Amino acid sequence: MKKLVCLVLAIVMLVAMAACASAEFKFERKIDLVCPWGVGGGADSTLRPMASLLQDILGVPVEVVNVEGGSGVNGVEHTYKQPADGYTFMLGTQSLYIQDMLGNTSMDFKNEFECVDVLVHSINAIVASKLSMEKFGVTNWAELQAYIAEHPFEVSVAMLTATGVDGASLAQATEGLMLMEIPYSSGSDANSALVGGHCDLYVCGWDDIAGLIESGDIVPILALCENRMSIAPDMQCSVENGIDSVMGPWRGIFAKKGTPQEAIDALVAAIEQAKQSDTWKEFTHNAAYDERPIPAPGEETVAFCQSEYKDLHDYMVEQGTLVKDYEDLK
Repeated sequence: MKKLVCLVLAIVMLVAMAACASAEFKFERKIDLVCPWGVGGGADSTLRPMASLLQDILGVPVEVVNVEGGSGVNGVEHTYKQPADGYTFMLGTQSLYIQDMLGNTSMDFKNEFECVDVLVHSINAIVASKLSMEKFGVTNWAELQAYIAEHPFEVSVAMLTATGVDGASLAQATEGLMLMEIPYSSGSDANSALVGGHCDLYVCGWDDIAGLIESGDIVPILALCENRMSIAPDMQCSVENGIDSVMGPWRGIFAKKGTPQEAIDALVAAIEQAKQSDTWKEFTHNAAYDERPIPAPGEETVAFCQSEYKDLHDYMVEQGTLVKDYEDLK
């Protein structure tokens, strides 16, 4: 009889444990989404509409925390100091991979953070000041190339992060051309400089300059992608010009190592639900984020991120800028 009672109790305990394990994870308090870049930029502007949708889906506050500086490193360091309890996540791009391999992070970012869901994959474009194009007397990429070649270091280009994806994509697209790089602290400052003719060129995501292109203040020159953009079919793309530069910033949600898998799964499920909303679909279309496919969460995202790390690793080896290496990237 005693053995039977023990057996029954053991079965009850196992059933209870299984029920707990299969029960849906519920967030019980505010979730912080750290943005390692400033308010109003492409990263921040991507994260905020998603945060609003997640708040409605999850039923708890979802706050965007901007920690800018250090080309994204300050935000990484801030997130790394937070407990891995499932209530702090971070927006990231492949620019953080570059900062890691430059040796600018205090931890091995590749091992300590994981991208759990990609939100968007943007297309970088080289755009120009309308005033500058008129001054140079050029109307397209081929004419601009010829002008730059004839006037070394006379054509200026606005740079936000020379060591990030924008800098890398610009270097690939303009290899052999001598440009004068001018640092700017924010996208709004760079846009203002282009509109006023104080700077000639700018490489950035389409989302950052779509409004100014529509108004005619900024002229689109070259999309850094495989095919012409459906939203801007008259703008040439890099591949059709024989330029091997298709790098564009993707933005994903990262979790610190040790974050409970149940919390990650719950957040990812909410993100995937948010992506199906009309609000998100309209946002991504207007920003041209739907021009490129993004990987599904899970194995596809893992493979995608590894491939991105590898491509950037090889590029940095070629440029002689690699400081920190990983065995699985050699």
